[in-house]
Amino acid sequence: MSIAAIEPISIGRIDAPEHASPIHATESPAFMKVLGSEVQELNESLNGADAAARSLAAGDGIPVHDVMIAMEHAHLKLQFAVEVRNRLLDAYQNLTNMQL
Repeated sequence: MSIAAIEPISIGRIDAPEHASPIHATESPAFMKVLGSEVQELNESLNGADAAARSLAAGDGIPVHDVMIAMEHAHLKLQFAVEVRNRLLDAYQNLTNMQL
């Protein structure tokens, strides 16, 4: 019984497919702008849920289910933001621990 040796894999230059268009920095918004707009949207959602809860407590006649929907929406957005932050921190730590 003979076992054949494994051939080494040669890695050449990998070209993008012909139909793919190159991405330029001017075509997409900056990462910080996108992140800032998402944080602003999260803040508005949290403020809206807080305002709905305050108006319910004040007896302004807002339905309870609307308050609960606003609070759950804000809670889900906050959980998502925290998870994104955790993933970004984990990626940063992996990069800083990488030996060159």
